[in-house]
Amino acid sequence: MTTATGSPEQTHAEVESRPGVDRRHRPADFIHERTNFHFMRHRRRMLFVFVGVVIVSLLALSVRDLNLGLDFEGGVSWQVEVAGGRDASVAEIRDGLAGTPFADAKVTTTRNAQDGTTTIRVQSEEIPDDPVKQIRDSIAEVLGVEPADVTADITGSRGSFSVSGVDQADQAAIESALAAIDGVDATVTVTPTLDAFNVGVVIEDLPESPRDEVTAVLADYAGQDVREVSINTVGPTWGDEVSRKALYALLLFFLVLAVYLSLRFEFKMAASAIVAVIHDIIFTVGVYAIVGFEVTPATVTAFLTILGFSLYDTVVVFDKIKENTVSVGGRVTYADMVDRSLNQVLMRSLSTSLVALLPVFSLLIIGSFVLGATALEDFALALLAGLFIGTYSSIFVAAPMLCAWKEREPQYRAVRERRDRSDAASGRATTRPTSDRAAGAPQRPVPATTNTATANTSGAVASSPATPSDWDTTGVPGPPAVGRVTAPRPRQPRGKKRR
Repeated sequence: MTTATGSPEQTHAEVESRPGVDRRHRPADFIHERTNFHFMRHRRRMLFVFVGVVIVSLLALSVRDLNLGLDFEGGVSWQVEVAGGRDASVAEIRDGLAGTPFADAKVTTTRNAQDGTTTIRVQSEEIPDDPVKQIRDSIAEVLGVEPADVTADITGSRGSFSVSGVDQADQAAIESALAAIDGVDATVTVTPTLDAFNVGVVIEDLPESPRDEVTAVLADYAGQDVREVSINTVGPTWGDEVSRKALYALLLFFLVLAVYLSLRFEFKMAASAIVAVIHDIIFTVGVYAIVGFEVTPATVTAFLTILGFSLYDTVVVFDKIKENTVSVGGRVTYADMVDRSLNQVLMRSLSTSLVALLPVFSLLIIGSFVLGATALEDFALALLAGLFIGTYSSIFVAAPMLCAWKEREPQYRAVRERRDRSDAASGRATTRPTSDRAAGAPQRPVPATTNTATANTSGAVASSPATPSDWDTTGVPGPPAVGRVTAPRPRQPRGKKRR
């Protein structure tokens, strides 16, 4: 018996070579980019996970506020290193602050694993009736600048104030304004530059202030002189300005992103990419709320860095989708094309993310927790969380959202409906059985019993199974040739030519 479509053994052998159809994926499939995952079959689940991540992150943010640094909130911070390499207890430090106006101050301790030293840091809101604040306000008023523009460096009872780049500076007016503050004996210097003035004020013995109580407590606990306690003061105006500039930078990023993607691709791709980036921001902010790491200007820099990486990964995916869009038609739907595109760039995305995550992970674990470079942990955590979620969102958020949006367009909806009607007419299921939907579950072609036929020498018609050529990109058998009958050719006698 001769068949028009080939033997079942040949069909199984060819199908056997396709991962995700009749066998599980192997490591070589990832290395050689032969994966065949059906991402879009589970796009509803992906979108549910997306909504769940956003909800959990927002709940974490509502329950535990972000640990904003001094540059954002404003206030005053004290920092001192514990003498003798001793450990420091947060509870004991709080007991020492109980008798001061700063009993509710934020207390943190960090230990440098490399040299064994421990550093104590206490942070509180701005001190009321603080002489330092009065001095800064007086200098700012005379020079016509904001108090946030006056830099203050306090060490023990000595205070140093400076302002750079002012248009005009009257040394006598500054000295007169400072003399009006009780107990202030200031030395004022005005240095002219090319087109501006730099002003410096040094006060060797600052008036007594409530901050001195915290300084004394920390110096006594750490076994240090009061002059070893470093004090940093940031006004609320400066904190508001930093927060406002960070927000402007983020909004500018979204604007540039929307314009670029709309010109490079289309508006729907730009909108999907922006939603994925917002998802990444909310996730990373939720991680910071849960972990409790301090949010500093370095954290904002890390945010912008990971958003750029997430955008890069999304652009790679969308570029491949745009390239493969011409293949949509016939039995290939838009979802099938997106699946093919994601499989083509999957290994590239995973490799890029892994290479980027390894040094960041080393920076967080080895640099921060082993070597004690704690100044890097805020930056490293933002990068680690952002790189991970950026890769995830480009595949499992941006692509499914784009697919669900695009399949509502008339031309792509018509392709889907045409294939569904063809599947219904041929009696084939359009989706895999429930038991086979797990990743890597076997999927064999459904044999056709009436449409594909063979003929023997007596004219009898017999059925044959579908062939590998009938498979579409999703692993579902395509429409067999209807009514195709092949009869054997009459044998010619040997030695005679066919006329």
